[in-house]
Amino acid sequence: MQPGIFEFQSMLTSVVNSISGTLLSTEQNVSYVLMTICLVLGIYEAYLRGGDVRSLAGTFLKYAVAAFVIGYWSSFFSDLFSGFNQIASSIDSSYGGVDLAKNWQAQLQALFTQNGYNKMFTSIPWTPSALLTLFEIMLAYVIYPVAVQIFALIYTFWGSCLFAMGPFVIALAPSSMVNSLTKYYVLNLGIWNAWSIIYSVFGCLITAIHANDVNAIINGNLGSLGFGGADFGALDGGVEMIGLISIMYAICILLIPMVAAFILRGQFSAVGAGLTMAVTKTVNGAMNGARVGSAGGPVGAVAGGMVGAGVGIMGVGVNSTFSMGGSYGGGGMSQGGSGSMPPPDTPHDPNMTRYS
Repeated sequence: MQPGIFEFQSMLTSVVNSISGTLLSTEQNVSYVLMTICLVLGIYEAYLRGGDVRSLAGTFLKYAVAAFVIGYWSSFFSDLFSGFNQIASSIDSSYGGVDLAKNWQAQLQALFTQNGYNKMFTSIPWTPSALLTLFEIMLAYVIYPVAVQIFALIYTFWGSCLFAMGPFVIALAPSSMVNSLTKYYVLNLGIWNAWSIIYSVFGCLITAIHANDVNAIINGNLGSLGFGGADFGALDGGVEMIGLISIMYAICILLIPMVAAFILRGQFSAVGAGLTMAVTKTVNGAMNGARVGSAGGPVGAVAGGMVGAGVGIMGVGVNSTFSMGGSYGGGGMSQGGSGSMPPPDTPHDPNMTRYS
């Protein structure tokens, strides 16, 4: 299998090449047995349909295609992988985006090497918002590399599973009783290959607005991002913007699998609904956290807001987390109590005593 164009694809090529050299022949032999069984099932299905010649011809055609794909599975998977990568490379090179995640991480490392703790902390304006600035920088140097590695691990794991399970699932194609699994597998194979295209589109977009240069952001060249005006104050460049942009990049990279699935399935409304839900949980969590933390002053409110936002985006019940106390009676709904009423369609009981 040819190496990928992005860094997160390097581990995948090693795993796929290892499977091709050790396990692929065994998988192909088992797949041929499954394919023969499914061919027999397809013939019986055509017979049960009254001798449907069209169905029988389709069964033999799917058998021939499945046999060819399984026999050249390694080459088929590699060609499909390379084809999507060529599209991603064409998009990525249109604005010279290269590998955004790798490039941004290298720039963060160079910034830290040049400045270190002391110079970076002295460049921070020590205002009441300094706590938020420190939190953003911590996310830039901790969460962003972790997010990139998580994406690379998910990409490698999912791609390896698709390659290893492919012959078994494709062998089910001749039988209409079980070939729905083959169709679903083909869809997911296309979705996974589209990850690299969406990643290149994201890198191309960031490069087009000149948001891929750490030095330019520190120097305040953020006109393309809409932060070039004086209305944004401290957001007009500086080390604090590095943390904020790194958080945005980490979130966007982790959302690539979800976005790819929604786009190829045509579920465009689900993207907006998911983003709206995430924003709502984050805002509600931040507001509840700030309300609870306001007892400790402005610093406590900021810290509580950040903790609440994190709890909210993880899907934890923010109200229950920050509740100062719980009431387990009173005001609750009771089932079967003295005030409960039967459903309106309940049949009349002739033995029930009627009171006037």
